[in-house]
Amino acid sequence: MYYGYGIIRANSIKAESWKLDPNQEPLCLIVEGELGMLCAKIDDDSMATATRESMSLYTDVLCQVIKHTTVVPLRFGTFFDEEEEIRRVLKKEKKSYSKILTNLDNKIEVELKVWWKKESFQETMMKNKRLDRWKKSLERGEGQGYDVVEFGKAIMEVADYERKEVEKSFLAKLRPLAAEWVVKDPMDEFQAFNGVYLVERQKEEDFDQAVGALYEKYSATMIFKYTGPWAPHHFVN
Repeated sequence: MYYGYGIIRANSIKAESWKLDPNQEPLCLIVEGELGMLCAKIDDDSMATATRESMSLYTDVLCQVIKHTTVVPLRFGTFFDEEEEIRRVLKKEKKSYSKILTNLDNKIEVELKVWWKKESFQETMMKNKRLDRWKKSLERGEGQGYDVVEFGKAIMEVADYERKEVEKSFLAKLRPLAAEWVVKDPMDEFQAFNGVYLVERQKEEDFDQAVGALYEKYSATMIFKYTGPWAPHHFVN
């Protein structure tokens, strides 16, 4: 059985010599024509279990790969029963994978997550005069349970509007430096922005500086988490 990590150009690296961790199976490269699939040959499917250790190993392998070559990452937990099955996949989708590799050449994925600080979230929501009056009314004991529920819904509507404003500001700064981008749904009520960018390596420093400028502007009211480079998971199907 083979555990698949990603698809690369066949002559781009020598996978057989890689071993990142004592607990990791040695990597191998199954080649079909100009393409190769980076795999680990294993005896069972234990690596498919979504534990912190297995996810970390999967991520570590791909992070090492992108230092050396372009990769089309496979979804975590992708297995093949035999080598011939891998060859069939590479042969059947040769044109598609080659096109994706060309599109991803010399690019990295970075991710920017931003949250309002709790106090600044409340202040931002209460800038809305209607909400502010509503909140004070509820604090005086006016209204019923229904009003509290409706107040909560109204806060979420205002939060959605404020997220769009933050998104406009962030994209205006970062979009010119990115080849592609994806804005994801918020993970929780306090998240103001959740974006992923595909950035050309030659623009990586400029992109970092642009994120730094946003941090300087918003860090008093927001928490930033900027990570990468990652394999381009969000830019392949």
